Amino acid sequence: MDWLIETRDLTRIYGDGDQAIHALDGVNLQVRKGELIAVMGPSGSGKSTLLNMIGALDVPTRGQVLFEGQDLAKIRNKDEFRALKVGFVFQLHNLIPTLTAPENVEVPMMGHLSAGKRRKRSRELLEMVGLGDRMRHLPNQLSGGQRQRVAVARALANNPALVLADEPTGNLDSVAGQDLMDLLHKLNREQGNTFLVVTHDPIVARQTDRVIVMADGRIEREDLIHSPLEEDLKMWRHSGLGKRLLESDPQDLQSLGVTAEQGAALRELLDSNGKSTLPGQ
Repeated sequence: MDWLIETRDLTRIYGDGDQAIHALDGVNLQVRKGELIAVMGPSGSGKSTLLNMIGALDVPTRGQVLFEGQDLAKIRNKDEFRALKVGFVFQLHNLIPTLTAPENVEVPMMGHLSAGKRRKRSRELLEMVGLGDRMRHLPNQLSGGQRQRVAVARALANNPALVLADEPTGNLDSVAGQDLMDLLHKLNREQGNTFLVVTHDPIVARQTDRVIVMADGRIEREDLIHSPLEEDLKMWRHSGLGKRLLESDPQDLQSLGVTAEQGAALRELLDSNGKSTLPGQ
């Protein structure tokens, strides 16, 4: 299969000797075109470092990142690669405060399209993300959710093969966060955009096609999403309480206020529905 993204033994080490930090430790990952993927894990697990490597914002200590089969290390003009192939959405929208919404969307297109084509494209994108009535607004005249929608439109400016989103709902309330996820779903489904979304929020993660869980710079597990309930069970199974339920004998569960019958039912539910659905997991 021709992958959009493939990492091979991807390793990133910061520092030397005893002070060295293995931000990524032999990560092997494949991403198909058109996938909507969540990357989860605690702080320091390597999530953002992985996105930086895939987006050519950092270079590996060892290993490779292949983008459409091409080794990123062999691409000389990284700025042009990022401008044309990868869109970025960050937790902080990073909009230029003195530019209107359309002008912010035009920024990545400068040097690639004429002024007239930039204006046309930016208006089309803002209409696509539901901001057709905000063409004259500056960032401080928009809500947090609207600013993130402008950031998504900007990320799509050059029709990139991949959009990397690092905690895009992190500064939004639950309603605005859900609206943003609905937008990503719509773009993924209707436009075929590929998204790699870093998140701490299990509600966000369970709305994607696949969840990659990282720990200590490695991929701990991957789960295919079939339903929100199934994903909740998977996450519960791998939680401290879930592991205790599966590993404890019935008498130990009494300290949790769980009867032997309830414990047996919970173990059966977690064991049958909470396992990873990926082959070999």
